Amino acid sequence: MKTSKARLYVFSGAGLSAESGLSTFRTGDGIWTRNSVDEVCNIHTWRQNRPTVFKFYNERIREHDKATPNVAHKLLAQWQRRWGAERVRLLTQNVDDLLEKAGATSVVHLHGDLNSLLCTSCDLVLPKEGLYLDPTAACPICGNHDGVKPGVVFFGESAPAYRHLRRLSAEMQACDIFLCVGTAFEVVAPETMLPSNRWNIHPRNFLVDPSPTRREMCGVVEAHPATVGLQNLQDEITSLME
Repeated sequence: MKTSKARLYVFSGAGLSAESGLSTFRTGDGIWTRNSVDEVCNIHTWRQNRPTVFKFYNERIREHDKATPNVAHKLLAQWQRRWGAERVRLLTQNVDDLLEKAGATSVVHLHGDLNSLLCTSCDLVLPKEGLYLDPTAACPICGNHDGVKPGVVFFGESAPAYRHLRRLSAEMQACDIFLCVGTAFEVVAPETMLPSNRWNIHPRNFLVDPSPTRREMCGVVEAHPATVGLQNLQDEITSLME
């Protein structure tokens, strides 16, 4: 349904949560510089390393439980409460729940989360019971045990939530705002979510990242960490939305 009011689409990556103390994946001392993707995050090999996989993601839960939302999370949540979840769409590659802890009412986790398990036999999503992911959990529908994995999307695995990216591309209007925060676009390219008329420099495409890539897509680039960049853009985003 067409609307005359601008919508704000926010696509965020690990850089959004880095200032809350959570590790990024590829930059600096990132997670994938210290751990093997094929051992803990590959849909084709994870069963061979099942104990290690659950240990790895439970360590991520311990790390995330110590983290609190930073100014960037709080600002995005504030915008969603101010203009509503229909106009402020938060799509994140992050598996943490810091946006929700900051008060966001609707967040699409494109790559899953740490609060669930997935039965790969029947695709049932199970909420985790207790603080950590239980490696002994069995699917209540099909009874499968060995195929129950953490609810994070592994490399080589389909990502059902990507339908939201396709929807974004189909419904985006000229007045809408596209804001990328803390991502290097190594997993999801902007062309995946943007209509073709916004693939080049566009005044309503914004990028916030201390080491920005794909500058050619965005009319406004804030080469700063998320907390600084979003605060710098607050007045401009508010003006465009109101």
